[in-house]
Amino acid sequence: MLLTTFAGVLVPILVVVGSGYLLCRVLDPDIRPINRISLYLLSPALIFSSLVKARIPQGETLRIVSFMLLLVGCMALLAWSSSKLFRFDSSTTTAMMLCTMFTNTGNYGLPLARFAFGESGFERAVVFFVAQAILTQTLGVYIAGAGQGGWRKGVSRLIRMPQVYAVGAALVVRWAGVGLNASSGGLANDLFRGVSLMGDAAIPLLLVILGLQLAKANIASGDRLPISLATSIRLLVSIPLSLALAHLLGMDVLSTKLAVVLGSMSTAVNVTILAVEFDTRPSLVGSVVAASTALSFITLTILLTVLGAG
Repeated sequence: MLLTTFAGVLVPILVVVGSGYLLCRVLDPDIRPINRISLYLLSPALIFSSLVKARIPQGETLRIVSFMLLLVGCMALLAWSSSKLFRFDSSTTTAMMLCTMFTNTGNYGLPLARFAFGESGFERAVVFFVAQAILTQTLGVYIAGAGQGGWRKGVSRLIRMPQVYAVGAALVVRWAGVGLNASSGGLANDLFRGVSLMGDAAIPLLLVILGLQLAKANIASGDRLPISLATSIRLLVSIPLSLALAHLLGMDVLSTKLAVVLGSMSTAVNVTILAVEFDTRPSLVGSVVAASTALSFITLTILLTVLGAG
């Protein structure tokens, strides 16, 4: 069962991530323009087309958003408490919080959800992703800036992010009752087909970018305790916590499985940008990203097998 799950869900992801990793090692391309294509064009298209096509009950959508809020808050408290227990300095404490609060629901989580739970699981995974992306750009920026006016920068960044407008546009389309279908005719559907095509291109590119980013990650020496602690909280402690929160909120079976999987994924690669921006132990954060991503292929294989996914 473990090998079947690994082969069916994680091997395709590893192939694309590994290709991006090798590409970076051989050619050392500039990641920034590739990342911007994904960030400002393909990802918004993916969010818009997925939300327009999604058939998720409104109550379940609210529960997913509530889950992300509660999970991020609980993980922040766990990281802060652990840091105080081991008497880490304030900079290390902040880095620990960033590493444990935010998971890689985008580059890694969306493709994983599609392979493991099909199109219906993927549609819900987009909601998890959008909720966390907003939290990262606001709360994440505030924490990385140690509370010194950081939230203003977070809000400023947020209103410049096209993903927010993609969500808004999708909600307007759904509220107006416009039936868009990429397989039907008509100008509106033809335009939607083009947007969907861009969205489809986002999935492999997100994985390639993950491989490129991992190839450039620097492993810090001398920080074994905080790296091990943050990685353990992110990959292991998050599992029972996510399950408890999902049951507390009354999420349905599919959303519960997604909550547990996406809630216990590796650290979001984007937090390294915040760590560098605010000089919050970037080497430590980069090390946790690399370690948690590598180990997640083991933990997720076991978890997906237990959940009967794939």
